[in-house]
Amino acid sequence: MKMARKVEKWADIVRQLGLDISKPVNPVTAKQIKEISHEEPRLMAKMDTIESLPSIFRENGLFLLPASRTEYLIVKGKGYHKLEELPDSVLVHEARYSFPSSALGVQSEGIYLDYAYSSGLIGKVSGSGNLILAFHGRRTTPRFSFNVNKQVITVDGAQIEVDGEYQSSEEVVLVESKLGIPSSFNIRQLYYPYRTFNDKKHPRNFFFCFEPIRNEYLFWEYDFRPHTSFESIELLRALRCQVKVTNPLTADDYLDVTPVRKIIPPQADSVDKIIELPFRISEGYDTSEKMTRAFAFVQRQSSYYRQAAELLGLVESKDDRYTLTDSGEHYIRLLPEERNNYICRLLLKFPIMNDIFLQASINRGSHVAKQKIIEIIREHSHLTGTTLTRRAQTIVSWFKWIRNNLGIVEVDRKGNVWISKQLPQSQ
Repeated sequence: MKMARKVEKWADIVRQLGLDISKPVNPVTAKQIKEISHEEPRLMAKMDTIESLPSIFRENGLFLLPASRTEYLIVKGKGYHKLEELPDSVLVHEARYSFPSSALGVQSEGIYLDYAYSSGLIGKVSGSGNLILAFHGRRTTPRFSFNVNKQVITVDGAQIEVDGEYQSSEEVVLVESKLGIPSSFNIRQLYYPYRTFNDKKHPRNFFFCFEPIRNEYLFWEYDFRPHTSFESIELLRALRCQVKVTNPLTADDYLDVTPVRKIIPPQADSVDKIIELPFRISEGYDTSEKMTRAFAFVQRQSSYYRQAAELLGLVESKDDRYTLTDSGEHYIRLLPEERNNYICRLLLKFPIMNDIFLQASINRGSHVAKQKIIEIIREHSHLTGTTLTRRAQTIVSWFKWIRNNLGIVEVDRKGNVWISKQLPQSQ
């Protein structure tokens, strides 16, 4: 209700700026939105479904498009798409990884999207078996133009949120994810990432929902034909899927990992970025400068993540050039669901990771607290002060990756780690 009251302030914005809403396009700045509504522009612009539009927009066939970081456009035309009916048949995908029980009830579509990827479901649905997670998060668009209601609109540097960008050598798979099934969605949520990532490979666009009552993973694949038309969205196919866990991996499958590395893991919290490095090196990003550009890192970050990939035995550097080790070559040829098992075993070869994992395995009824993790790091190193806390955060982040991708451990918001209980067969 509070959000609904906010968006109704668009009537005040239209009135005070004297906008002629019979026109195809009316520009409005972020500054004007804030001065009139006294609300944050990004919140005033959040209208994900037809039902979330303010009355003045619904009644006049209007919707909002960001044109840049500082300007929005009130546009007359088709800005939303109603989800099509799904087939009655269900595609059953078999996986060896259980969904993390500590994530049950968490109101985050990202957890279900991560599981759909790590279990191999996204690869199966897309038909691209060797996908890597290349990007997720916020970024800005390049400059591009398109048509809406016979009007040419240009976007340059607008902020977008990408839930998942997955790449193979041939294509890009883009996923917009939701928890539950909305009646409609904002076309911009698919179209802006589509135009952002279509410079090298033709992107494929998926709208993904997790339906919690039936534990179903739902996919709608769309295309834009022609690609310069915002309103040309068309459905290619829709799928209803379930994940069936067979012969699930458990923590016991990893008790044979022997720690071999004596060094403390560097401050590289994102395992996804660490394990993306080998793929980037295989594509020719083989120097620090190239890697920094590819990941939009600062120099220090680039060094941390390269060091982490080296410590995992995936890459090596010589004469300021990065190359893949034999392990790195083997890793990039694995399927996504095989890669997770491989990386988990590499992570557990760090003595600190292994120590925590063994302590949690021995005491299945209790957890290893974050403070205990800090004490373990202190025992294994000469680190002190805030550095201890930062490295503990890295360790917790690595266990969260294991939780999200293999389901054998659990991690809560406080950073406590414990061994997962297996869930029922249908995930």
